[in-house]
Amino acid sequence: MKIFQLWLVFNSCLFMSVYFLTFLLLRYSLLRSALICAAATMLSMLPEIARIHYAFNETWPKLIVTLANILTLQITAILLAKRKDSYTIFIGFSSSIFVLAGNVSSCAVFLISQNPFAAMVTSALINFIVFLCMNYMIKDICKNLVSRESSFWICVIPAMCYITFYLMLYFPVSFEQNPTNMYAAGSLLVTVVVLYILLMQYISAKSSQKRLLWRNRELHAYIRGIELQTNATQAAIQDFRIMRHDMRHKDHLLMELLRDKKYREAEQMLDRDIAYLEQPYLITYCENIIMNSLLYGMAKQAETMKIHLHVSCSVPKQQQIDDFDLAILTANLLENAIQATSKLDPKQRRISLTLKNRNGESFFLEMQNTCSGSVLFCKKTGLPLSKKGGDHGIGMLSVKEFVAKYHAQFDCYLQEQTFIVRILIPLSCNAQTT
Repeated sequence: MKIFQLWLVFNSCLFMSVYFLTFLLLRYSLLRSALICAAATMLSMLPEIARIHYAFNETWPKLIVTLANILTLQITAILLAKRKDSYTIFIGFSSSIFVLAGNVSSCAVFLISQNPFAAMVTSALINFIVFLCMNYMIKDICKNLVSRESSFWICVIPAMCYITFYLMLYFPVSFEQNPTNMYAAGSLLVTVVVLYILLMQYISAKSSQKRLLWRNRELHAYIRGIELQTNATQAAIQDFRIMRHDMRHKDHLLMELLRDKKYREAEQMLDRDIAYLEQPYLITYCENIIMNSLLYGMAKQAETMKIHLHVSCSVPKQQQIDDFDLAILTANLLENAIQATSKLDPKQRRISLTLKNRNGESFFLEMQNTCSGSVLFCKKTGLPLSKKGGDHGIGMLSVKEFVAKYHAQFDCYLQEQTFIVRILIPLSCNAQTT
């Protein structure tokens, strides 16, 4: 029995280490992280060996040793993780839940067969199967989505599940004294694993829905820009038709003025025609068709709201950044800026947008807009907090997604009633990762 208890602790620490190395965003190399996990496993085994040797049947020493092991393993997770945030704690607690599958199964086998070797094999086999399922079903969701959007509230779920299992199986009455608890623990464990999978899939579905919303909003702005450009083109064609029709009459009039030596009137007539021809019918911001159409539509929107928008854009036809990703980012930032400046006096409504591709080495975006009042920033993300609730608006969340995807440097701040956003994207880094 004592060997069986030691095996349960070792098996739990081993598989928790595997979960750490698989699901955490590691700070160190894989080899160094594995050595840290091995040291943590040895450190967890020492108090368990002492408890089994000196106080095997005592309740409180088992509780104290369990708490010490939990603390040791959670500190290990925090030490291994690149970021010390809620996601790291969530993975630490969740790993404790996942390894309980092997412990509960092995305890059931031991109670039925009284064969410790069969129970030990069952523990390792069940933990391995659960790990494969979790690795296949939720690893990508956890590392790509939950790691960016988790909060400390999500850590309550695995923490409460672990406490429930511990109270059912070990404290104050152990499973050996009340074997019927094993059935409830097994049923609850299956429910928890299924709920984890459903929860992760729900988070993935909500994230996909959110990305679809951003893409639809960007496409709407893009289509609106194309529509406006088409209307402007049609208007220009109609104007040129009228001008061509009237040109013969104007030429005759001009010749009469010259014959009558009315040079001043002839010069004024030519000046009006030149000024008319110099009017820009189609504004070209850059060579990139998607960005140019988007900016054209957003500029018309700003014009109708009497907002002075200055755009400096040098985006090539082809680049390392996905055109739609950049368009979504720009559309959301411009939309937020237009909403902020529309509340000001028309004379104070100013927006400045700069987009520069720096010789294919980096991409720089800067947005400046006047605003009223103060802006509250989130200490965790550095993003401005939405006054509508929900921490951040959809536009700022898209900025967060973009920055994470392209490993960009992001900064936003308020300076003399001007809100400034700067994003620097290292293109060479993204070229290697894509």
